[in-house]
Parts: sequence; C-alpha cells; structure tokens
Amino acid sequence: MKALVLRGKNDLRYETGYPDPAPVAGEVLMKMTYSSICQTDIEVWQHDPFGMFARDSRPRIQGHEAAGIVIELGEGVTSLQVGDRVAVENVRTCGTCFFCRKGRASLCESGRNFGFSDNGGLAEFAVWPASLCIKLPDSMSNEEAPLSEPTSVGVHAVLNSGVHVGDTAAVIGCGVVGLATLQVLQAAGARVIAIDPRPESLRLAAELGAIATLNPTEVKPAELLPGLTNGYGPDVVIETAGAAGTALNAVEWVRRGGRAVIVGFGSTPQEVVFSRTVGGEKTVMGSSAAGAGDYRKAVELIASGKVNVKPLISAKVPLDRGIPDGFERMLKPTKDVFRILVGNG
Repeated sequence: MKALVLRGKNDLRYETGYPDPAPVAGEVLMKMTYSSICQTDIEVWQHDPFGMFARDSRPRIQGHEAAGIVIELGEGVTSLQVGDRVAVENVRTCGTCFFCRKGRASLCESGRNFGFSDNGGLAEFAVWPASLCIKLPDSMSNEEAPLSEPTSVGVHAVLNSGVHVGDTAAVIGCGVVGLATLQVLQAAGARVIAIDPRPESLRLAAELGAIATLNPTEVKPAELLPGLTNGYGPDVVIETAGAAGTALNAVEWVRRGGRAVIVGFGSTPQEVVFSRTVGGEKTVMGSSAAGAGDYRKAVELIASGKVNVKPLISAKVPLDRGIPDGFERMLKPTKDVFRILVGNG
C-alpha cells in the first residue's frame, strides 16, 4: 500500500510498497479518509522519532488524528459493519495497570498509540481495535472527523480544570487545541478570553465566541485580565501553547484559589516558580491526551455543532503530496495553517 513512513530522525518517505495491514480478532481494517498533521507529528519527525511515544526503532506510519471507512471485520467484531465511517480513538490502554484500575486511563503504563507506537493513518489502510473506532453521526463529515482528537484533548483539559457554569476562563495559545478548548469551555458554560500573538488566531477566537482577545506582543495580559474578570483574574487558565514562558504565565495570571491547567508541550524547557502559587493557594496541574469517554464526547460536540472545527481545516492534500504540501509546509517560519488534512476523502 501507499504510506508516509517515518524511518528515522528527519527521514519521512512516501512509499508505494509498504505491507498491507490485516485485522486480527477484535480489530477492523479501515480505508483511511483523512489524517491531519499536528505539531506533535512535526516534533516527532524532526527531533524524537523513536523516543517518548515509540516502543522500538522500527519504521512506522504517523497519523494519530485520523478517520476512515471500515472495509473488513476481524474475528468477533459485532459493534461495527463494513461501510461504517469511523473516527479513530488513538490511545489503546491496557485496562489492568495501576492507573487504569484507578480510572486514570490517560496515565496507562503500557498504553499504545495509533500513529506513534503503532502504525497510524497516513496510509491507504490501517487496523485498530473496533472498540476504539467511533461510528460517525451523519451530521459529521469525513473532513471534521480527524479533529475529534485535538478536541478530545480539550475535553480532557476542561474536565481537569473543574470549571463551573458562569466561570471565566482564559486560554493561552489559540492553535487547533486551544481553539477547540475554547469552544469546549463555552459548551461547559464558561466565558472565555483568548490569548495568542497571532492575529489570525485571535480573529478566529473572536468568531468562535471569545469575550475578549489579547495579543501579548501588543498588550500586557497580566494588567488587563483583572479588569475583564471583576478584578480577580480568571477562575481557570488553560495553557495549550507549549512555548517558552507560557506555563509560568498560566500560573501567574490565574486568580487566587484558581486552577492553571498545562496542556502544551514542546522542545523548549518550561519552568514554574512554585513559591508564587503558595500564597494564592493556586492549583497547577498537567493534562495529557484524553481519558476514557473523552473522545466520544468530542465526536458528540462536533456533530452537534457545539464545537466548530471547519475553520481549523486550512488545506486538504493527497497522500502523495503529504510531505511537501503537508509536513514541509508546517515547518515554514511563516506557517499560515492550522490543520492540513492528508488523504483522499
């Protein structure tokens, strides 16, 4: 089959003779429609192809934000039928480790990942457990389906934030995860302030319902946030940027007694001075990927229109152009895209 194969650091190849996958018991074989490229894919390709996500150094197919059409059922599969359109819930947990038994599946000690430890969706075909393939409602398009994954990250972060109806939240970093998180916060009943240095991101945030937008290269959010929040600061700050200093910003800008949730990560080290949280009794926590049920919630939110991911789709390119028109475009300093979809629909 045709696939984008990661064979080493900065070594991504379009190949036409990669072995076809076959489903084992409990799995389905999918004809992939679209997979979207996110910044984590870029980080893995450029810096750490067989590090924190991979189990070994075998070549693998990326594409953890993915959707497809079921074309073959493995033995024992009854929950899906051939022809079903599905979104791929990309984390496969063991169900038996300490964390899984505690209900914290996102921390699974031996979990596997579609597109990281295992072959993903940047190919003609892929296999994955049927239990982790979510049938798409008729109201959800093939193009929207891959963005269920970043939306699930937002769902998980919002649940971790403990936000309440009527709270004011700030989102630092309005890329795809940040703009999805903004909308999930609104669906939970919060008023949301968007913070990002990119005018296009702030324009989209305003269109998607942000009550205020702040560009930290032009204004000082620390000075303006109290005035937007009855003098106290946001009840919740969710950081999705993963840029230098943004985790510290989240801790500093959240109100006393509030909660800062750190989602973003990258190759730049982050430092937080925890002495600044003590007097204000602030809670600081990380939020990683998604937990049990979060992906299905994401699909439901997109299908119902409560989360609009259509403006976050910047381009669609065929698989054979996925490297020059996808990965390499994402690397450009003047990157003008949110998500690029790779596939043939």
